[in-house]
Amino acid sequence: MAPLLELNHICKRFGNLQALDDVTLHVNKGETVAIIGPSGSGKSTLLRSVNYLEKISSGEIIIKGQKLVQSPQGKPLYLPEREIRRICSEIGMIFQHFNLFPHMTTLGNITYAPIKVKKQPPAEAEAEARRLLELVGLETKADCYPAQLSGGQKQRVAIARGLAMQPELMLFDEPTSALDPEITGEVLSVMKTLAEQRMTMLVVTHEMGFAREVADRVIFMADGHIVEQGLPQDIFNNPQSERLQNFLKSILRS
Repeated sequence: MAPLLELNHICKRFGNLQALDDVTLHVNKGETVAIIGPSGSGKSTLLRSVNYLEKISSGEIIIKGQKLVQSPQGKPLYLPEREIRRICSEIGMIFQHFNLFPHMTTLGNITYAPIKVKKQPPAEAEAEARRLLELVGLETKADCYPAQLSGGQKQRVAIARGLAMQPELMLFDEPTSALDPEITGEVLSVMKTLAEQRMTMLVVTHEMGFAREVADRVIFMADGHIVEQGLPQDIFNNPQSERLQNFLKSILRS
């Protein structure tokens, strides 16, 4: 079976800065892949390239067998905008910050896109939203506004909102980095549940425990390229590169 997501020889430049340098990564359906590495290594840029929030400089992105972009002569050629929107509608993304609509209730935030974008009947969208709120442990917060929620609760609402679009792939860009340590576990617990349900996930994270215990595969990035990848036990217990060894030592010291 072909991978759900294929990134082939991805390069991204911001002026003279080479943010991504020949990155190749495949994600299979039902797989949880964690991307770790120091700040500035290109992790978030790579993630944002998957759903068209960043345009790559060269390379190839294939989602469910469809080429979102390719660069046969070096210049990236994207699909028409309408096709890109259709493909990207099957990708959910959770950011560091929650980006909830402050004037909408929890229920309103979750049902907005399914009703407006997917034209889902409101009653059907609400029923699904309440199911997702139960999944993330917030079934009693349906009528609350974002200002009435903690950071961890807002992020769990954001996850439910992403899932409401019934995505094939979920992207997480350091979803716990803006949270206090004591509520980080709330969000990681939801993500662990999704992994157990075999939701396909690509997760940029600084949470080494999550990467070690939940991910099927771990990718270590530095300086815009993949330095090492493998099973969690291999990455954490038997790192091969000096760069990864030094990174893990610094994480353990902190």
